[in-house]
Amino acid sequence: MQTKEEHKLINIHASAIIINNKGVLVRGESGSGKSLLALQCLDVFERKSALVADDRVDISVENSEIYMHTPKNIEGLIELRGRGVIKKEYVKKARLDLIVDLVDEFDRYPEEDEFFIALQGIKLPRCPIPNRQIIDNMHQILLLKHALSLL
Repeated sequence: MQTKEEHKLINIHASAIIINNKGVLVRGESGSGKSLLALQCLDVFERKSALVADDRVDISVENSEIYMHTPKNIEGLIELRGRGVIKKEYVKKARLDLIVDLVDEFDRYPEEDEFFIALQGIKLPRCPIPNRQIIDNMHQILLLKHALSLL
């Protein structure tokens, strides 16, 4: 039986997308490129992708899995810098399968333990990706594609 604590929604600063039926949470500092990476993935993966939420994501624990939810007030909205907030098709809820952390340093050979992280007490695969000031967008996409191929 699930407890109330397992269904409690926690709001976090991140973007959330689905790629090839895998839920991806993109975290990073404000201005680090979370929305831009999410938009680029929606463009690159086209019909195999969907927006869950941008900038703010609700997460919950259900049956020892983490789910990402779209906050009601931002359904289908994502920021495209230079244009403003735009509308995209979206999915209201998706299981979280991979955490992408936009980081401020480039580590050519990361240690194996850097590829996992605990969120709400649940161990998940992690993909550290240097932000756009360090590597270009194609390199970011390649790192993400590789991480998804390991799931």
